[in-house]
Amino acid sequence: MHVADRIVAFSRGVRPGIRDPGLWFVLLVLAGTTLLHYLTDIHLIPYHSIYRSLYYLPIAVAAVRYGRRGGVLTALTASVLYIPHVILSWNIMVDDGFNDLLENVIFLFVGTFAGTLADAERQQRQRAQDAVMQLDAANKQLLTQVDLAHRMRASIESILESIDSGVLTLDLLGQITTINHAAQTLLGGPDRIEAAVPQPIRDYLRAGARGYQQITVAGRMLGLHGSALIGGQSETIGTVLVLDDLTERRALEEQVQRAQRLAALGRLAGGLAHEIRNPLGITRAAAQMLQREIGADPALGEYTQVIQIEIDRVDRLIEQLLAYARPFPLQRGPLDVADVIERTVALTRAYAAQRGVTLAADASAHLPRVDGDPELLHQVLVNLLLNGIHATAAKGIVSVSATTPEVDNGASSLLIITVRDTGHGIATADLPHIFDPFFTTRADGTGLGLSIVQQIVQEHSGTIEVRSELGKGTSFELRLPAATPQTALHTM
Repeated sequence: MHVADRIVAFSRGVRPGIRDPGLWFVLLVLAGTTLLHYLTDIHLIPYHSIYRSLYYLPIAVAAVRYGRRGGVLTALTASVLYIPHVILSWNIMVDDGFNDLLENVIFLFVGTFAGTLADAERQQRQRAQDAVMQLDAANKQLLTQVDLAHRMRASIESILESIDSGVLTLDLLGQITTINHAAQTLLGGPDRIEAAVPQPIRDYLRAGARGYQQITVAGRMLGLHGSALIGGQSETIGTVLVLDDLTERRALEEQVQRAQRLAALGRLAGGLAHEIRNPLGITRAAAQMLQREIGADPALGEYTQVIQIEIDRVDRLIEQLLAYARPFPLQRGPLDVADVIERTVALTRAYAAQRGVTLAADASAHLPRVDGDPELLHQVLVNLLLNGIHATAAKGIVSVSATTPEVDNGASSLLIITVRDTGHGIATADLPHIFDPFFTTRADGTGLGLSIVQQIVQEHSGTIEVRSELGKGTSFELRLPAATPQTALHTM
């Protein structure tokens, strides 16, 4: 039995039983005291006075142990046992007889009073014990609520740290109270935030911190949305701000808009090419007829030859326009990029040597295969290598390499082809436009080569990026998805 259970049992009083030592003590003392009275000579009054006082011991014990009922019952039992002795000794000393009868009344009073005090003490102890138990239950409930609050707080913090949007709360004075990692990153890092709340956010707070607004912080375009932070009593205790990074969204929107413009331009170019070809063919036929009519006149023959040369040049331009405007018919299959690179380098090596440029290739034989069209990828590499050779002075180097990015486990799903030159580079202002149709920095260029390259790469579900620095050269990086085993099976 626990200590608390023992206290409860004692506070409720003990019921006398056959195994109760207290009951045996009360009975033995009552019996012993009564025997002393009846076995002692009735004339020995002083002894009987002492024996009579012994009755208070079992009465007090019963009152304390069993309460008022036990005390009264023991007092009555003592009186029943003692009154015959009083009657027997009545004729010897009448005054002592009255005192003895009065003593029985005192027995009852002591039993009643002591039992009442014992019951009151038990009730008080019971109330104290009930209070202790209530406090213990309240403490357990409080600990449970605290643990629940800690788990809820940890869950909320985990959620806030897991989302990409920045979330921060500020008090009524505009001081940051909580902030997640995404918000710290968007606002320039913890050091910047601890120094001061960024000025655009302070302006937003002064304006009421309501609604949606776009701001620029630490070079980032952010979407800012605020709302009131409500406390437990439905009072406003601060402001909640949600931040979204619009930089990538803006870049994606610009990419979509650029793709739409290029698609419209492609359709326009295709239509114009078809319309121009008809009068161009008529003009070529007229020039050829004029050549036959003028005969051997060298001056007029030179003029007609120039006309035909320029007509052929326009015709080649129309071919490029049509190639850009119409979709590429891909002949997909798992191809070895190293073979494509080797074939392309062999084709362009002589041209590079004529210009005094060194052409280098680096492609491992263990590269993953690419699901693509070998002729179109060959066209891509030819265009990039020729552009690099044109941009590189004598004794410069143009290189092409193929690698796979490092991965922790398993085979890489990407193949990276890099074409790098040591030429004059591209101006920073021109870099965003080099894939635009008809944009060129060469006097004899059409501006369609890189546009076609980008289109072919995109048709292969790849990407192309350019990095350049004036006076140091340019590099084009193609990222193509590697062929999967399922793709290889379907194309066998």
